[in-house]
Amino acid sequence: MALQALLLSHDLEVQETISAALNTAGIDLEICITPEQATQCLKQQKYDALMIDCDDTPNAKSVLQQLRLGKSNRTTITFLFINGRTTVEQAFEMKANFVLDKPISIERALRSIRAAQGLIIRERRRYHRFLVNATGAILVDTGSQLPVSITNISEGGISIECNRRLDEGGAARLKFILPGAKKPIEIKGEVIWSTPDGRAGVRFQVLQPESKVELEKWLGKRALPLQNGAVFIDATLQV
Repeated sequence: MALQALLLSHDLEVQETISAALNTAGIDLEICITPEQATQCLKQQKYDALMIDCDDTPNAKSVLQQLRLGKSNRTTITFLFINGRTTVEQAFEMKANFVLDKPISIERALRSIRAAQGLIIRERRRYHRFLVNATGAILVDTGSQLPVSITNISEGGISIECNRRLDEGGAARLKFILPGAKKPIEIKGEVIWSTPDGRAGVRFQVLQPESKVELEKWLGKRALPLQNGAVFIDATLQV
């Protein structure tokens, strides 16, 4: 699955330059010309990179602010294109990963994109979802301990099924053994989404060192190289 980037800009020159650079890097591009369109796209799918023409697109900065407060795209690698009104220091204070001054050349854009690809691939691998058939138990805010079935897992989170709906935003403590693993894994996390039939996604927040090693070892044995077409999906996204 190709890397995916979203560009917010109504500047045709920026669109053409970034499109050419991303095409050279083998990254798919979607273009939005208004913050409203970009916000809607970010709600509908996960992107590997977000590029914002922040000084020449009205209210563009609000998209980055909303991104960092969101769930599925808050760790997306971000590029800000500035044109005299925003300083480099201000751009990094807004938690941009890369900052480019306009006008942007294809060569300069491509250098930044190449530098970002390592970060993007590492982030993707963090959320590579592995289908799994395992059981365990979850302790939720109310103090109740419930048996759960695990449907998929990544370094960042886990999808489970239990006999009742869990409260979104609630704290959860999980204990389970993965198929073929020798030691149980214990984690603390947050319920990111849930459904009335008991399906839920839990984002990991705290893993004990032993559990972290065991999980990484288990995932590492099942990792698929990116270039072989592995599909990377956030395990905490509802599917």
